[in-house]
Amino acid sequence: MNVRRSVAVFFSAKYVELLLGLISSLILARLLSPEEFGIYSIAASVVIIGYLFRNFGVGQFIVQVETLHDGILRSAFTVTLGISWTIGLLLIAVAPLLGDYYENAGIATVLRFLSLNFFMLPFGAIADAVLRRNMSFDKLAVINISAAFTTLLVGTTAAYLGASYLSIAWAANASTLVSIAMTLFYRPAGLPWLPGVSHLREVWKFGLKVGLMDLVNRGSDAATELIIGRAQSLFSLGIYSRAYGTFWLFEYAFTQGIRPVILPYLSKAKHEQADLGELYIGIVTFTSIFLMPFFVFLGLNAHDIIYVMYGDQWAEAVPVLQVLCIAGLFFAPTIFFEQLMIAQGRPGQGLRYIAMSQALRLLALAALVGISLEAAAVALIVWALVKVALAFSMARQHFDLRPLGFFKALWPAMLTALFLGLGIWGMMDATAAWETPLFRLLAAGLSAVVTWLASIFAFKHPIAAEINGLYQKLRGRLA
Repeated sequence: MNVRRSVAVFFSAKYVELLLGLISSLILARLLSPEEFGIYSIAASVVIIGYLFRNFGVGQFIVQVETLHDGILRSAFTVTLGISWTIGLLLIAVAPLLGDYYENAGIATVLRFLSLNFFMLPFGAIADAVLRRNMSFDKLAVINISAAFTTLLVGTTAAYLGASYLSIAWAANASTLVSIAMTLFYRPAGLPWLPGVSHLREVWKFGLKVGLMDLVNRGSDAATELIIGRAQSLFSLGIYSRAYGTFWLFEYAFTQGIRPVILPYLSKAKHEQADLGELYIGIVTFTSIFLMPFFVFLGLNAHDIIYVMYGDQWAEAVPVLQVLCIAGLFFAPTIFFEQLMIAQGRPGQGLRYIAMSQALRLLALAALVGISLEAAAVALIVWALVKVALAFSMARQHFDLRPLGFFKALWPAMLTALFLGLGIWGMMDATAAWETPLFRLLAAGLSAVVTWLASIFAFKHPIAAEINGLYQKLRGRLA
């Protein structure tokens, strides 16, 4: 499957997943309280840290290694199995301690329940990584959509029947089970079933760096929720989690549809001696034209979006979301930078980049969390700015990319976001008297789409040629 078709298939599937996830969120936000979400979030934060240890970079190793053979696959399975089962047992052991720390027995119950994932995950992990290496994104799309539908069905049904915060845990476990079953169904022929040790050192050496990178990168999100839950309250954590989940819609709606393709694409290019720096600038150019306008739209329409999606009980999430959107505007140059460093064979440099930026993020959070939730959200702005500075420095050192090259890639997106913001501002003023938030949001969305399309064609952005090509193909088929 070529890169364009891979992106198209996985991107389309991610939108189906997003739709199913949004439906689930809309229903659960009306069936569960912020405190119930907070209880689940505490347990889930610990599980996310465990999940990152479990992953340990094994999947990325399989994707980027130049020659893949039976010994590597067996050794990868050994590492995954050993780490996953160890973490599952540790989570069961620490569950009562976490419940006592937050003085809530429900947190311990959820953590025990979620720990079951770690005893199931290894049996689909290697097949999943090989499917990604082979760019079998049509099969991965079916797997992910099946898991998302399971999450929706099980979670909403359990919540309706009164399972409270456990309904989300039921959904998570059921989704994992379906995902593994589907992965085994699509399992490539010839993959070994038994573990081995012949290449343990090679897998471990790579996985240690990439695994720590993932741990620090994603673990900071978990640490943020743990800090807020302790420094403020479970209710405040529920509010922050809802704002952060809404802010992360770009990740769900766009980035996750592209991210699985980026590492195989850059790794293949590296094997073919291509200029990774030039390719990365192209990725930044493509990504930024969606990212910057998205966060402008989300920030300006935060009130109506929160109200329409979740109801007025979540109104306190609006100012938090608006602060987070400011951070989002700076993500474009760095959103796939870790994949670039891994593809270049420099996971250690990628780990340094992640560790430094996340350390400063958590220091800022610790200093600001006692003030307010909005102040706590400012820590994400600190993180985004530090990541940009570090990425510019490393890109110049390893790929001879200057900041000016990034700015040339970003300026059409910056101007598009500016014009889009002005258009939305004008539309908001014109519709201020409308009483229905959904109608105001639809009007703002229409204005944004028109402005975005006009801008990309006016600035001759590369995405305009892609859209024109799709239009010509569609016109030809209809004719």
